[in-house]
Amino acid sequence: FVGVLNYSLFAYVEAFLSMDMENWINAHIHMYQHFGGSTKMLIPDNLKTGVDRADWYTPKINKTYNEMAEHYDTAVLPARVRAPKDKPGAEGTVKVLSNWITAAIRNETFFSLKELNQEIHRRLEEFNTKPFQNREGSRYSVFIEEEKTFLKPLPAAPYELSQWKQATVQFNYHISVDKMQYSVPYEY
Repeated sequence: FVGVLNYSLFAYVEAFLSMDMENWINAHIHMYQHFGGSTKMLIPDNLKTGVDRADWYTPKINKTYNEMAEHYDTAVLPARVRAPKDKPGAEGTVKVLSNWITAAIRNETFFSLKELNQEIHRRLEEFNTKPFQNREGSRYSVFIEEEKTFLKPLPAAPYELSQWKQATVQFNYHISVDKMQYSVPYEY
């Protein structure tokens, strides 16, 4: 997962074994904690985990992803399909980070995801504090001086993941969710 702020190009990176809903939401929560605030808008790829229908004018956002965005007071506007110019900062940063982090650790062995993420975060800190070539400062210094004040404050508690399922009430007034039986009022 790679998250990038648009102006400073300050980045957040985290490795996951899969990009299922739980990891997708946790990645966003960790990104906002890393930034120290939430953004006004998210422009994600059209990953099926977060975007049910990728349409520029009427996108359909996954219910859980939408709840997370509402919790952080953020709007979700998915990038158009095959339109990398909708998020140029992220596209360029992903390319640079691929060389900066992935290439640097390609010959190392990690025995846990936590160990891998510790190394990624160490290299990410180097990346964010590395001076720009064609402009003053670094990603981190531009973020602190010019962009951090535009972030919204984080809510008192981080978002808690919820899962939505539909269940049919059986003849014995129970529903089955993850092989567990739960009773429901007899009216249903």
